[in-house]
Amino acid sequence: MPPTARRERQMSHNQPQNKERILIKGAYLMTQDNKLGNFVGDVLVADGRIVEVGRDLSDDRARVVEGTGNAVLPGFIDTHRHNWQGALRNLGPAWTYEEYRSNVQIGLGQHFEPRDVHVGNLAADLMSLDSGVTTVRDESHISNSPEHSDAAIAAHWESGIRAVFDHGWPSTEAEQWQFGSNRTHPADIRRIRDEVLSDDSARVTLNAMLRGPELSTPEVSAQDIRLARELGLRISMHVGLGEWGADQQAIRQLAETGLLASDMTFIHCCTSTDEELRMLAAHGATASVAGALEVFMPGLGQPATNRLLAAGVRPSLSVDTETIVSGDMFGVMRATLAYQQLILADAAGPMDRIAGLPTFDAADLLSFATIEGARAAGIDNRTGSLTPGKEADLIMIRLDHANLLPATNVAATIVAGGHAGNVDMVVVAGDVLKENGVLKAGDTVFDEAAASRDRLFHAAGLPLPA
Repeated sequence: MPPTARRERQMSHNQPQNKERILIKGAYLMTQDNKLGNFVGDVLVADGRIVEVGRDLSDDRARVVEGTGNAVLPGFIDTHRHNWQGALRNLGPAWTYEEYRSNVQIGLGQHFEPRDVHVGNLAADLMSLDSGVTTVRDESHISNSPEHSDAAIAAHWESGIRAVFDHGWPSTEAEQWQFGSNRTHPADIRRIRDEVLSDDSARVTLNAMLRGPELSTPEVSAQDIRLARELGLRISMHVGLGEWGADQQAIRQLAETGLLASDMTFIHCCTSTDEELRMLAAHGATASVAGALEVFMPGLGQPATNRLLAAGVRPSLSVDTETIVSGDMFGVMRATLAYQQLILADAAGPMDRIAGLPTFDAADLLSFATIEGARAAGIDNRTGSLTPGKEADLIMIRLDHANLLPATNVAATIVAGGHAGNVDMVVVAGDVLKENGVLKAGDTVFDEAAASRDRLFHAAGLPLPA
């Protein structure tokens, strides 16, 4: 696609639309705004934004949505998902980290065509929306060509989700791009910044997914970080990956070279030392815990949630890859909480056998999944709480479903018992994408995802699923 067409396409996506006026009445509001708190009340949405939050609101021009018996809260924010794997979900729930790398990143990633990236991203987005995730930070290490990246971005526009597209490295010659790689970040990120995602106020925006000193070298890491900052991009980075992460101590290296800063989100941190986590906090950086993946997948280490809290960091939450775990935030919250209970039972990993680690509860997990996710993605001025003036990204959860009754403690009810079927309504930037429990798009996507999977298996010489 020529540059002029790309600019015109982006302009068309960003043009103001005639958004519906919606008044949700009588719901239990979990605002994630410390000044507003939780209460039974109303939310008025107009022109894509939250206009007012309070009690006994009225608006003659708005469509009234009955919220009695429902909880309304900001949409969940997933700060680390490899969306391109959406058509490969549930392949290996018992895989180790090395098996995942071998089978997916190395084995299948090289065979992805742009159309596979598009359908994978679209499938992941629609699954996310159905389960109440309104923002995804797409960690895209399938940048095999400019067309691959464009296909991923196009899927985010098409699905209606809010997306932070984290441009990464290719999955062709995957082994040459990780663990000591001397290759610098793909230069196509400049084109994307200049021609495709130049508007940081748009629904789809750009970040840089860098490998850091743990997956590249100190010299390459420094050059990549300078590039991202030159382009005005926030940075995400995988660190603390098993024994390799413990040996490399990437956060320490960045701190000692003066590169550690508040524009960074560190993913996993499983084997990062407590001192490194304190460095992270001191520099105002953020963290993303993939609680379900880290519990399921041997080889990474265990969720660092409690150690991050001890260091002064309130983390965000993420799915990581749907090839291993379910793509909904309910499962992530439950797994993260389950690991904390192992800590309390003195049955956790060696890095967590520390007396007096701080703990968290269900209300904290909802905070991690909403406002802390917005902070990690650098969009907390736009979303993450039901604050008047912010863009209207919100979800409504039915509390009168059989699996949630009698909803004595609403936060605990959602975390312990919730699932995608309880999500009755999903709104992104004022657009209603799910209502009455029905997603409004995607009828053909999952057939396309199956066809993509079959094509990829054939290209990789793998037997097709039964």
